[in-house]
Amino acid sequence: MPEEIVKETAAGNEQPPRGLASPEFFFLLQRIDRLDEKLSGEIKSLDGKLSARIDHLDEKLGVEIGRINARIDRLGEKLSGEIKALDVKLSGDMKALDEKLSGEIKALDGKLSGEMKTQEARLNERIDRLDDKLNNLKLWMVGMLVTVIVGFGGVIVALLQR
Repeated sequence: MPEEIVKETAAGNEQPPRGLASPEFFFLLQRIDRLDEKLSGEIKSLDGKLSARIDHLDEKLGVEIGRINARIDRLGEKLSGEIKALDVKLSGDMKALDEKLSGEIKALDGKLSGEMKTQEARLNERIDRLDDKLNNLKLWMVGMLVTVIVGFGGVIVALLQR
């Protein structure tokens, strides 16, 4: 058996089973076992370190998110206040504009109503004058018709006398 195998076997205090495996194969199995234990220990150590770092980053992120949420809440409150102030201002401006427009509309309505009454009075006056002229024309026509009838009547009477 090579000297290395003997030292390794003595260090592990294990004896290879007789006849099942060669000493070299048993040595390799022991080495694989130790490497596996060592690798498992390293993995557990790294897992613990990574878990600790992840927990630390999670806490740090939670604090940062808390600060951001608080800032968002403050900005939301500030915006709500500004929106309310703007709403109050716009409501006042709209009321003032509504009152101004209502006054102007009423003034314009009064002016137009007065103008319409004036025009209606003028129109009624012209209609009355035209009606008088029409009545005069009717009387003149009746007079003419009577004159024509009397004239024809005179001509008929004169012709009858002859």
